[in-house]
Amino acid sequence: MNFRYSEIKMAFDFVSSGLQGENIAYVSKEDGEIYYYSVTLGLDETRGHDVHSSCFIAVPHRNSLDIDRELAFDFVDEHLPEHYTAVRDYFADEETAESRFRNVLEANGLLEEWNKYREATIEKFLREWCSQRNIELEKEK
Repeated sequence: MNFRYSEIKMAFDFVSSGLQGENIAYVSKEDGEIYYYSVTLGLDETRGHDVHSSCFIAVPHRNSLDIDRELAFDFVDEHLPEHYTAVRDYFADEETAESRFRNVLEANGLLEEWNKYREATIEKFLREWCSQRNIELEKEK
C-alpha cells in the first residue's frame, strides 16, 4: 500500500499537537489507511482493529525525537554562530526555550528561513522513518 507524504505529515502533526500519548495515529500497512485516536477529542477510529499487530505502526510524536532542540542548535550554528551559547542556554528551560529562540530569529530576520529549514528536516526524517518501516510513499508528481 502506498501513502502520500501529506498523509504521513498530517498524522505526525496530529500526534504532535498534544502531549505525548494524548493523540495517536496508526499507519495500517494492511489496508493503506491511517487510524486516529484521541482521548481529548473523543476520537477512536481504531475500534475493531488490532492496532498492536505488526500491520499497524504508530506514528512518532515530535517530542520523542527531540527534533526541535537539535534542529535549533544546528540552525544557529550555521546561521547565527554568535548566538549559539545563548540559544543553548535558552533550551535549558523548556518552558521558555521556544519563545526565546523565536525572538532571536525574528530579531535577526531569520524566522521564515528557520521555518523552511525545520519543515525540510521534518520531511527528510518522516521519509526516512517510512523507509525504515517499509511504508511506501507515492512518487512526487
